[in-house]
Amino acid sequence: MTTTTDVAASAMRKAMWRLGPFLGLLYLIAYIDRNNAGFAKLEMTTALGITESAFGLAAGIFFIGYLLFEVPSNLMLQRFGARKWIARIMVSWGIVAVATAFVTDATQFTVARFILGVAEAGFFPGVLLYITFWFPQQYRTTILAIFAVSNPLANAISAPISGWIMDLHGLWGLQGWQLVFVLEGIPAVLLAFVTYRWLPDRPQDARWLDDAERTWITTTLAEEQAATERRHGRLGVGAVFGNGRLWSLIFLFFGVVFGAYGLGLWLPTIVKGMGGYSSTVTGWLVMIPNLFAALVMLPWERFARRRGNIPRQAGITLTVTALALLAAVAARDVPWLALAAISVGLAALFSTTPLFWSLPPKFLTGTAAAAGLAFINSVGNLAGFAGPYAIGWISETTGTAVWGLLVVSALTLGGAAVAFTLSRKKEWAD
Repeated sequence: MTTTTDVAASAMRKAMWRLGPFLGLLYLIAYIDRNNAGFAKLEMTTALGITESAFGLAAGIFFIGYLLFEVPSNLMLQRFGARKWIARIMVSWGIVAVATAFVTDATQFTVARFILGVAEAGFFPGVLLYITFWFPQQYRTTILAIFAVSNPLANAISAPISGWIMDLHGLWGLQGWQLVFVLEGIPAVLLAFVTYRWLPDRPQDARWLDDAERTWITTTLAEEQAATERRHGRLGVGAVFGNGRLWSLIFLFFGVVFGAYGLGLWLPTIVKGMGGYSSTVTGWLVMIPNLFAALVMLPWERFARRRGNIPRQAGITLTVTALALLAAVAARDVPWLALAAISVGLAALFSTTPLFWSLPPKFLTGTAAAAGLAFINSVGNLAGFAGPYAIGWISETTGTAVWGLLVVSALTLGGAAVAFTLSRKKEWAD
């Protein structure tokens, strides 16, 4: 006789295998397209006469476009459905990513990065919202880890590929940095059509679930939503933006994003500066910390989930990040040791992501969840503007980007302090 436990296990296994890897693939492509400027920078700054601080400004302004359009985009996703809206986002960002190859100066590059942020706005929080349509609370850190592991995988995969593409200089009459944008932007457009056919909007639309599995998912999620609203009240969209819990999460998220994008965009420059390596060798070296992070994230998530008190586990990962980056600065004259320290720091930083994003649904439901997830991501992602710009300024002032790791360390330590504070409150620790 089939029990409820059997139905739940079957439903979650099917949903995780059907949705997790595919959503992760989309995120991998998105992350490559927003961070490949870090590799293109190795040539384009000289080719276009862009200064270090101007590059940092242009790289970071991506997140201003994000800030302005994240919430409207997520509300549109809830209205029109995930498969249509996510496919639309992918076509938009793919076209803009390819067009970036043809900018001719710092101003055009800045405009292109801003438009890329507008085009991609809503993708990440849209997927987070989509996950809440499918997975009850106890399963979310796992599916979020499967999804978020694409972040370091994107860096690991794109690093040697971008380095190799750079060395194809002259193909189709394009410079290496132009080829990076063109060849890494096309997959987003192609995958948009696959997305439209692959993603069902809700469990009710999934033909690969049987009736019992669809019923279990929808009933369980409805019961969780009702319990959350009894505990925290049903927030309207307007009330979300002044909610104290939400702002606590934004402060925590700021430190995570500052580190993720500061390192993501500047790591090729930092590594290349350690030994004057070629673009290809730099690509393989940059792959090491990202591949290590990808290997660590899922085991780290399982360990954290077993230990419980997710805010405390997030505080621990951010503390490890801060200490590891301090060690990398101290070992800057010993490249292999500095790279090992960066590897540990990056693994801890990326492992914070699934832990963090399991927290907002503890008090956000319905339309408030759509607006709240987007607002947390958009405001927190201002650190994605501040991080690259700060490291660019430090690099231009000191002659090396390595010292920027100290700023990343300080911000992640601040995020850890917020996480440990939240861990002492029962509503977060449950």
